[in-house]
Amino acid sequence: MTAAQQEQLKAQAASGRFKSAAMAQAFIKDTFHKTFSLSGVRKLLGRLGFSFHKVSSFLFKAKRDQQEQFVRDYEQDKPKVQTHGWRRYFIDGVHPLYGMEVLYYCWLPVGMRLELGVGGGRQRLNILGAFCPDDHEYLDRRYTNRNLTAQSVIELFERMMERHPDTKHFRIYLDNARYQHAKILKAWIEQTHAAQGVTFDLKHLPAYSPNLNLIERLWKFVRKEALQTWHESFEKMQAAVAGVLDHLGDYKKQLGTLMTERFHLTPELTTVVVGQPRS
Repeated sequence: MTAAQQEQLKAQAASGRFKSAAMAQAFIKDTFHKTFSLSGVRKLLGRLGFSFHKVSSFLFKAKRDQQEQFVRDYEQDKPKVQTHGWRRYFIDGVHPLYGMEVLYYCWLPVGMRLELGVGGGRQRLNILGAFCPDDHEYLDRRYTNRNLTAQSVIELFERMMERHPDTKHFRIYLDNARYQHAKILKAWIEQTHAAQGVTFDLKHLPAYSPNLNLIERLWKFVRKEALQTWHESFEKMQAAVAGVLDHLGDYKKQLGTLMTERFHLTPELTTVVVGQPRS
């Protein structure tokens, strides 16, 4: 293929139109009247800088301007950790279902199938976690006998106060789950401030923006490390989850690159790194 033809092929591939090597093969034949084998097409695309992978997705209702404003506010919060003694946490809930999250991709011999049994999904572990972006501290509350509620948030906040008794200002980044707007939570925050001088300053994320909640990345990591395998009982699934969450220091290398302050904004494919100028 000529250099011009390769550039045309690259432009088409960059649009995401080729969902298989066969589609690229047909395009080359119809457009340039050249015949390549499927393996030849794959090698050609590889030489041109392309790889075959899953596309990314975003919630189309997300507002780009609101996400950008959140990042600007977040950047302004960061220095206050040192100058004002703040502690900052991203919080969110996760709900592993026993026997329902064991499916995964793996390499197998051609023609072989690996089948895994799944459960009925009636047993669920409810976790409300908090992740500090400044020192990577992780705290949580776990429940097997009740759902997450405003009381769960209060109990998590109480644990933060127990862990950091000298801290007077906690900045909390969280989504818009209904129980995180509950009157009982607001009343507890007001009472705690009046009685102990401790402020829980809630910063709700823009709607449809899980990409801005750092702890969402941790949940994906936990699913990969603890849930993509068969556990003989609900209790063993809990133990596997605890084995990850209670020993995050063992995964320092992986989390060091995963839990960075790099925010992917939607709907445009853009990454913002906190602390670096944006073009």
